[in-house]
Amino acid sequence: MAKNNAKMYDPNVAIAAGINPNTGLPYRMDAGKPCELQNNIRKQLRVMDEQNAINRYTWTGTPKGLTGKMIERILYYRGQGMIFMLGDKFYFLPYALDGTIDVYGRFTSITPLPFNGTSNDGGEGKNKPWIQGLSFEPVYEVADLEEWVDMTPEAAIDALKKKAVILHDYTPQISQTIIPRQVLNDPLLDVMSECIPYMRTNLVNSTGVTGMRVNNENESTEVYAASNAINKAALEGRKYVPLVGNIDFQELTGGNLAKSEEFMLALQSLDNYRLSLYGLDNGGLFQKKSHMLEAEQEMNAGSTGLVAEDGLTNRQEFCTIFNSLFGYQMWCEPSECTMGIDRDGDMIAGSDGEAATERKMAATTTDGGNENE
Repeated sequence: MAKNNAKMYDPNVAIAAGINPNTGLPYRMDAGKPCELQNNIRKQLRVMDEQNAINRYTWTGTPKGLTGKMIERILYYRGQGMIFMLGDKFYFLPYALDGTIDVYGRFTSITPLPFNGTSNDGGEGKNKPWIQGLSFEPVYEVADLEEWVDMTPEAAIDALKKKAVILHDYTPQISQTIIPRQVLNDPLLDVMSECIPYMRTNLVNSTGVTGMRVNNENESTEVYAASNAINKAALEGRKYVPLVGNIDFQELTGGNLAKSEEFMLALQSLDNYRLSLYGLDNGGLFQKKSHMLEAEQEMNAGSTGLVAEDGLTNRQEFCTIFNSLFGYQMWCEPSECTMGIDRDGDMIAGSDGEAATERKMAATTTDGGNENE
């Protein structure tokens, strides 16, 4: 009768010893552990991406308590938002459907959501409203003044408090809700964040990632750079990964290694692609190492004007509808950095908007007073 060698082990013993019971490797060498360098670079790229998105437009005439940066920040992380009056104050917040849709698929009733709330606070995949029972009718066209002529001021104010105006970061597709820029760009930022670690590995290991021969599975854990994923080893700059076999060394990257500058060129091309998604000027997807003629550069860069115009048109139509309802003069224009011109005459291309103008006037007044003294 054959001997039964079946055994059961308590996985908590291995976990307490710092060993992953699924792989048999120490947790500190787990292939699933993220690369810290890549994670930190991804955070840097996310900040830069948000800055590009938020500062490409300049808002003026916003209601008290709202700023252009707040509006753009909500659009970056939520994709769309609604402006509405509650009491004597205006709010701009994400929203959810709170009723039916019309023949064009547009929402006929919406409810505001908290900006920092999660999408499933309401349970069962539903959005949790900011205030239960609070709903508004979205307005999609410029208000017709004839509708308000026969109303008393009190009735007109009550009617306005039931209206809201919707703003999308970019023109929706079939769905009336769009994917936020943060979600859209995260996979691209993830690829971009790999370029510098790969370059670092290439500099450290001119021969690429190499496999070191080990005699058995137990010895493989002794290799400091042990990793089950070649990609993981490259990202972390580890030269050796364990291989069970009789060969001495094995080249894992094919021997045809790119120069370090190739990774930076790839990063530059990816960044140009990212900028083109916003309609911002960029060097194009492919950049030659040698000098490029001006016409060649323009052809390579492609046209991003329609992309930028899409976002600008959405914002200006939003302002026009809002102004027609509430009598404000809110407006949105491309920022001075985006246009490369000094619109407000402060001799600085990049410091624009009402707040910048007020700072300039205050500084001018202060300087003048000092000179008079």
